[in-house]
Amino acid sequence: MGSPVHGLSLPRTWFLTVRAVEAAVLVLLASVVQEMWLTWRASVEYSSADGTPVADPSFMTRVTGMALYGGYRGPIGLVVGALLLAVCIAVLHRAAPVAHARIVRWEWLVLFGLLALVALAVVLVGVVALFGDDPFASDDPSVVSGYRGPGLVAQVLGNIAWPLASLALLAPSGLWWLRLPAEPEEAEEDSAEQAAERTARTAAAGVDEDAILLDGVEHIPAVERLEPRSFGRGDGSSPSGYEEYLRRS
Repeated sequence: MGSPVHGLSLPRTWFLTVRAVEAAVLVLLASVVQEMWLTWRASVEYSSADGTPVADPSFMTRVTGMALYGGYRGPIGLVVGALLLAVCIAVLHRAAPVAHARIVRWEWLVLFGLLALVALAVVLVGVVALFGDDPFASDDPSVVSGYRGPGLVAQVLGNIAWPLASLALLAPSGLWWLRLPAEPEEAEEDSAEQAAERTARTAAAGVDEDAILLDGVEHIPAVERLEPRSFGRGDGSSPSGYEEYLRRS
């Protein structure tokens, strides 16, 4: 009994590969969404410049907290997901045929839309936070331990660089998706047993697989006569009954 791994055809192997990459992108998306939710919940403990916890932070304060403390795994996961989607679209273009390519094509589009929406949400949070107040700025001379590092704008722009990079990677992938055929050709998937049976049947019938066949009939190329026939006219033609009848009449 043959191994099922060796029995997989090339289209089926590419299909399973693309499905595995799509699953990885889905896991990364779930991780990004979870991190955004945890950051939103943690923004309740957002502190002011003097370190005093804000009991009931406003919506703008929470958005600013998300922009500043949005984490790093999520934004990097967006870039990695965009790269994995680019690998999938390259497989659909260059490693054809892929089994069930029509289904994979639409699955890819769904993941592309979800990843783009999450990246846009992260960028939007950063843009809105730019219009908020810097929580570390303080004009109180009694505050001697205030933060003196990069301001709100510098930090937010640095944090949204990763989601912007993922959007830049998704843009050409979407253009290449548009170049995919609406009805991709899919090769017939014959198992090893079917291929061996077909070869044995052909050998038993004595048919050459390399021969040119037209509608099941072997095609024999025409042969050009190099010399005229030794009888009849010099051009190789023979007289017909009509010519003899016309001469007699």
